[in-house]
Amino acid sequence: MRDALLRDLEVLNRFDITTMLDARLKLSPLTRKSIMVNADDNFNKVFKKALKQADYVWLIAPETDGVLLALTELCLAAEDKENGTILLGCGYDSTLIGTSKTLSCEALQAANIHTLPVHAGENLIRQEYFDAVPNHAAKWVAKPEDGAGCEGVKLFENLRDLCDWLRLDDQYLYYFAQPYQQGITASLSLVCRDGKAWLLSCNAQHIQCVSSQFKLTGISVNGMQAYWQRFETLARKIAKMLPDALGYVGVDVIVDTENDKIYVIDINPRLTSSYVALHKAIGHNPAKIIVDCILEQHFKMPVLQKNIVEITF
Repeated sequence: MRDALLRDLEVLNRFDITTMLDARLKLSPLTRKSIMVNADDNFNKVFKKALKQADYVWLIAPETDGVLLALTELCLAAEDKENGTILLGCGYDSTLIGTSKTLSCEALQAANIHTLPVHAGENLIRQEYFDAVPNHAAKWVAKPEDGAGCEGVKLFENLRDLCDWLRLDDQYLYYFAQPYQQGITASLSLVCRDGKAWLLSCNAQHIQCVSSQFKLTGISVNGMQAYWQRFETLARKIAKMLPDALGYVGVDVIVDTENDKIYVIDINPRLTSSYVALHKAIGHNPAKIIVDCILEQHFKMPVLQKNIVEITF
């Protein structure tokens, strides 16, 4: 994602780009300037110093452990100052809802958008709550409250097995559960602004489950074109639900073909893996589209190509 974004920004010839990364990671050959952060450095201190030297900041960070939300807060605090740094990304509320699976579920339900019910781990281990939950014999999925992608997501054959696992090492404090939903796993790539959304691509996700662990093995960007119109309608509903969603937003869904429903599973207020092939898929520079959406007062989406591009991991 980082290198794809750097390539797209470089050809704009509009920005003097500095990247910031963990010193243990490989430096991108596309980077002209870089701030390396060592393990013994105070990351927030280094980041705040870097913010003072930047006009714009584009975060690529996971929701895990609240990292994305914390960095967003620092950026918004810098943005509030006179001539402060401008965050090329979502506001606090959208980031908070995208980071918390429970809050995301509540917001989607309030907006009358199909989603799967969420059961907090600490509730499920209570006998009276457990007894009241339907479909005990069906398959269930456990997910970390603030995880990213398939990280930490596990499949269980029934609710009893899941609850036994939740009790191990107090995992119920960090996980929630959802009934397993059969269907086509897919995603939407959007740009958002002022409660409006434009669909960039509709993608098929290739997910395998090995030894009860889910893994994303590939993406067919624009591989769900048959659902373009329905995904576009869904994108508008989500943007209306999240008025401070700004720039790129990824949305994970499950298409239940048997019952003709689309369930929203995750809202990602950041770049997602689909971005890697987006330039080729739409025939335009996606970084330019995103920057224009954020900074231009009268943004207009160009006519996009709908090429299918494969990504493998």
